Amino acid sequence: MLVAYFNLRPYFSTFDRSERGDLSYSMPSRNGEYTAEIYGVPYGGAAGGVTIWVDVWKTNDSDASRVKTIYRAEHHGNNHLEWESENTLRIENWSEYSDETMTLNIDDEIYDGRGWACRSLRMKDHSARQIL
Repeated sequence: MLVAYFNLRPYFSTFDRSERGDLSYSMPSRNGEYTAEIYGVPYGGAAGGVTIWVDVWKTNDSDASRVKTIYRAEHHGNNHLEWESENTLRIENWSEYSDETMTLNIDDEIYDGRGWACRSLRMKDHSARQIL
């Protein structure tokens, strides 16, 4: 049963961190229309690590259901957010051994470092382009 759980988990994954994690920092877009935030979510106890998530939302929208997660990857040590334009966010996540830095259009792109979003049956109809 446990083997089945771990083998099937990617196919039923969602791109939702369910409000877990610690806020690292937030960055408003150049004109203040959007806000992006990096969260760290620890996993695995003493031998585990941290997964980072990036959420984006319209700054003046009080509806929390409109928060959009656009990035999930293992934490590599150096993180930074930079708005390249009003709808383009550069997410830096790198170390000397690994680099998962991405530039995403917040309207229609997501990045999942695990690759689960691309395989998930629950996200099959998701309208965002998933970057591998």
